[in-house]
Amino acid sequence: MPDRLRILAGKIADARSERAAIAVTVEGGVIAGLEPLEKVRRPLPGDLEATDALLLPGFMDIHIHGGAGRNIMEGTAEAVNAISIHLARHGVTGFLATTVTSPWNQHQQALAAGAAAMRAPENGRQGAAVLGCHLEGPYINPKKRGAQPEAYILPPDVDDFRRQVGDDLAAVRVMTLAPEMPGALEMIRFLAASCILASIGHTNATYEEVCAGIDAGARHLTHCFNAMRPLDSREPGGVGAALSRPELTAELIWDNIHVHPASCRGLIYAKGPGGVILISDGIPGAGMPEGYSFSLVDLDIVCQNGAARLPDGTLAGSLLTLDTAFQNANPFTLSERAAMTSYNAARALGLGYKKGLIAPGYDADLVLLNPDGSVRQTFVTGRSVFSR
Repeated sequence: MPDRLRILAGKIADARSERAAIAVTVEGGVIAGLEPLEKVRRPLPGDLEATDALLLPGFMDIHIHGGAGRNIMEGTAEAVNAISIHLARHGVTGFLATTVTSPWNQHQQALAAGAAAMRAPENGRQGAAVLGCHLEGPYINPKKRGAQPEAYILPPDVDDFRRQVGDDLAAVRVMTLAPEMPGALEMIRFLAASCILASIGHTNATYEEVCAGIDAGARHLTHCFNAMRPLDSREPGGVGAALSRPELTAELIWDNIHVHPASCRGLIYAKGPGGVILISDGIPGAGMPEGYSFSLVDLDIVCQNGAARLPDGTLAGSLLTLDTAFQNANPFTLSERAAMTSYNAARALGLGYKKGLIAPGYDADLVLLNPDGSVRQTFVTGRSVFSR
């Protein structure tokens, strides 16, 4: 990819605006300028003609376990790279390598692989960039474990956590835990002080217990509606907190399987598009044929009819990709969907100053969509990492 690139787009959209017929210039991996196509006197050698396409900020998936048959819990550079290539095919430019509850040695291997991928030089990247790690567990409530192995669920313990993660603590960007468990509030305070996003999830917490977590520093909710106490008129639980507490950003799996489309719309109407982050919660079965089966730590999972399930029917992550989530959210505007698939995630991770918008000075993490919504090309800091 040349150091300079100009994309002649039929339309661009980000969380702030939608514009037609815009030329976007990229220099040194950063967006250098935008101008109307009518002011572009003539195409230059190397210009990318995309006047029939939609240009968006690259999707950011902050909750993704695997894809294309590979699993973050393999704990290898090869697995992380394969997943990053799979994600780039679906317009993702940055992601958090997400773990599941498992023995600490497996957690450590997965965390180390994610941390190493963060430090890898850009010119060696083949797919989406690893922005850090999301630890989903082990400090969750066994009653709402979903597809998390109960044998490895632990009580929150700050000292043990620091000892287990060691020097890779800086790679942890999000941690999912249940605020009602003994020791959880102390853990949340530690995470907040360490600039790690404490996310409430896999929880049976009451509304008051969730609010106590917010007071301790929690600012995020893992896959809203799923693996948490349901909303009740007299006990709102985690869902009620998501709807009524603006401090929380809420993850949402919009695959029309995990959550009914009406509930998806209702959450976004209640919080506003700025308060919701679309995630995939993707697993190794994403991108694999019907009937594909695999083991996630100690659990057997089968992928059928668009869903991944345990033998008892429990949903076990999803087969969703964010390009499909973007299309599923079509009741909302392009700008609103761009916020929910990119800018909100960047902002939650403290990266909103350089990622998630198509604006001068922002990283050229971009995705071009064809008129039918399929991904045509994906760029990470101006480098093409996928082209159909």
